[in-house]
Amino acid sequence: MNRRILNLLAHPGLALVLRLYLAGVFIYASLHKINFPAEFADNIAGYLIVPHWLVNPLAVFMPWLELVCGLFLLAGVRVRAASLIISGMLAMFTVAVVVALIQDTPINCGCFQSVGEAISWWTVLRDLVWLGMSAHVYLFDRLVHMDRLFMVKPEELGL
Repeated sequence: MNRRILNLLAHPGLALVLRLYLAGVFIYASLHKINFPAEFADNIAGYLIVPHWLVNPLAVFMPWLELVCGLFLLAGVRVRAASLIISGMLAMFTVAVVVALIQDTPINCGCFQSVGEAISWWTVLRDLVWLGMSAHVYLFDRLVHMDRLFMVKPEELGL
């Protein structure tokens, strides 16, 4: 019974579903931030943990990184790299939310819109679940990788 559950959890099909879900989440999350970087900069500054000189570059760079990683996950291109970057971002987001909660900073999440849900321990739990999903994709995803279609092995080049 336990072996069967472990096989089900490690199945590449589950990893594919989680990969596509995370791709949708990160693509959707990036779109509003890309269109309104000033509002996102206000959200970043509200956490009070980023130096002021870094707020605007992060507000411009991070949504594009989310979009590119989400598109890579969706297309099946460099999936392990994209899931590793997403895991890093999720870890960073989780730490930022925990610090803001401990400091009792009254701010909105800034995850999907500039005006939205206030941060809570549910936000931390959600980010941790997504972090677990990203780790699962990193470890077990092997289906529908488009980059394998375009990779050339050294033997094919005669090297």
